[in-house]
Amino acid sequence: MSEQPSRAGFSGSPVVVGVIPDQGPVVWERALELAQSWSVPLIAAFVDPASYLIEWAPGNKVLPISLEPVLEPDDETSIAAGELKQSLAAAAAGYEVDWSLRIIGGDPALALGRLAEAVGASTIVIGTRRPGFMAKVDELVSGSLMHRLLTTQAVPVFGIPSPDVQHHFHSHG
Repeated sequence: MSEQPSRAGFSGSPVVVGVIPDQGPVVWERALELAQSWSVPLIAAFVDPASYLIEWAPGNKVLPISLEPVLEPDDETSIAAGELKQSLAAAAAGYEVDWSLRIIGGDPALALGRLAEAVGASTIVIGTRRPGFMAKVDELVSGSLMHRLLTTQAVPVFGIPSPDVQHHFHSHG
């Protein structure tokens, strides 16, 4: 008697998606589709770009501030998160998905990984590199977020390509 492969890793486990202000809708829409098809909650994670890593305590314990930073209402991050939540809500209106927005702090790869571990996520979804010179400089300085997630996480990482990127396919004739 053969057993069916288990999907325990995906059953009921939320999907975490990295979101940023002014991001094109494709990453959020693909994450909504994935969460809806798996019938799981979706957690949008906005990593505060002005934050820094203060949350490690002795014994490698993560202090709650990394997963729930305290922000003032007139703080730039609070304002950006409020606008982001409105645009996410508008795009999520056509989907049957329970979703929430979390503001997290620290290095983006570490912060997304900590959140995924804390909520028992089935996967992490992110957008691929934005086009443009400054995005290339940022990647040179801090490394590719996708690469860093793929090499540090225990859960699958899905990269959603930007529709703005020109894809070049080589044909052999």
